Amino acid sequence: MSADKGSATTEPAKDPAQLRAEIAEIRAELGDTVEALAAKADVKAQAQAKVAQTKEQAQVKVAQLREKAGEKTAQAKVQVGQTADTLKAPESRPKLLAVAGAVVAVVAAVVGGRAIRSRRATTRTERILRKAARR
Repeated sequence: MSADKGSATTEPAKDPAQLRAEIAEIRAELGDTVEALAAKADVKAQAQAKVAQTKEQAQVKVAQLREKAGEKTAQAKVQVGQTADTLKAPESRPKLLAVAGAVVAVVAAVVGGRAIRSRRATTRTERILRKAARR
């Protein structure tokens, strides 16, 4: 019988320094695996990360909407200026006011509707994440 009963193949005896190096490598791999499993099991940290990500996305969306609103406002001002130039006759002033009011109303409806929908979505998401964190 051989001294190594557990293995099917016989390996030549290894140098103690080589064995120590292998043990150190295996310990490092095991440590990485344990850290990865601990991170997956930490629900609170995952929920907090998701909340932070959602907040960041909401802030980016708000910035985009503000920029877009500024562009739309500038476009509306240009259109109103052009319309005012073409409708300088006193009898056509009501038309000018109607066109300007319509442009402003459309811009306000588009920007306001998007902002409200964005806030509602963020609020729902935050509520869901808070519930998950409490569990």
